[in-house]
Amino acid sequence: MTLQIIENNLINSPLLKAELGNNHTKYVISILNEIRKTVGDDKKDLSRCSPPSIESAIKQACDLQLEIDGRQHCHLVKYNNNIGTKEKPKWISEAQLQIGYRGFIYAIKRAYSDANIDCKLVYEGDSFVVKSEGDTTTYSLEVKDPFAKKDKIIGGFCYISYSIGGRLVSFCETMPLDEINKIKGKAKQDSIWKEWFEEKAKVAIIRRACKIHFSGIQQIEQITEFDNKNYDLEKVVEQEIECIDSEQGIEIENLLKLVEITKETFCKVYAIDSIINLPVEKFKDAKVRLENKAKEIIAKKQNVDDANKTKEIVIKQEGVADANN
Repeated sequence: MTLQIIENNLINSPLLKAELGNNHTKYVISILNEIRKTVGDDKKDLSRCSPPSIESAIKQACDLQLEIDGRQHCHLVKYNNNIGTKEKPKWISEAQLQIGYRGFIYAIKRAYSDANIDCKLVYEGDSFVVKSEGDTTTYSLEVKDPFAKKDKIIGGFCYISYSIGGRLVSFCETMPLDEINKIKGKAKQDSIWKEWFEEKAKVAIIRRACKIHFSGIQQIEQITEFDNKNYDLEKVVEQEIECIDSEQGIEIENLLKLVEITKETFCKVYAIDSIINLPVEKFKDAKVRLENKAKEIIAKKQNVDDANKTKEIVIKQEGVADANN
């Protein structure tokens, strides 16, 4: 598929002309700009998607009163669809509409124009504090190193304040990483979470906030209902076990060398396939056990060395005594 074919299809679409009216051409141009940004990326290249699927996604965004442009209310995402059978698969690339967390922010602000909304993820090392008193909630987030590589998420939050009946109210919904991963586990397409984890995590957090505080707002209910189609809500998800990182793994490996215990033996003791699969909650126990073992070995070696030195001294003294005699 080429951009020219997609452009011709969207420009001449009776469906989009009827839906968008005078904004049709301007809106299509903004869509094409978003598609161009993905060209060349095998996983994201929307120019490879069928024009009807792109047209359908645009119609869905219009129905939800959301924009597919730089405001990032929602996104076009490429996915592979098997239109054949399991025995004889026939794969085609299609565009799918995914709701962004900014789409929920937009819907909240439409209902409460003075709403102040902050939805962020919290990383290891950050200091996050929430304080509540009556209808008022405040929070503080101190980022230890804003320039450090952010690769260990521990959770996230959504803070919202707005006026209702002349009274200012505020709240802060939080979600730890294990709950985010449970939602990820219910996704029908895990690949989207792998590519857009931070975006999808923020969607999960603000969705919860909206479900608790804004369930009566029609647009939010429509957006939530649409987003629900991407999940198997009845699926039971086992809680993911957080494992040690690479630095902790190297630390364990160095201790194993010191105490002369093989990796295979260690893994057998903790019922894991490899050292990097050691659960974080068992790291401290394993480290302490290995360190104690290392201390015992060092102590025994020291005792042997001391004994050998004593023996050498005795032998030398006996040799001196014999010489004097």
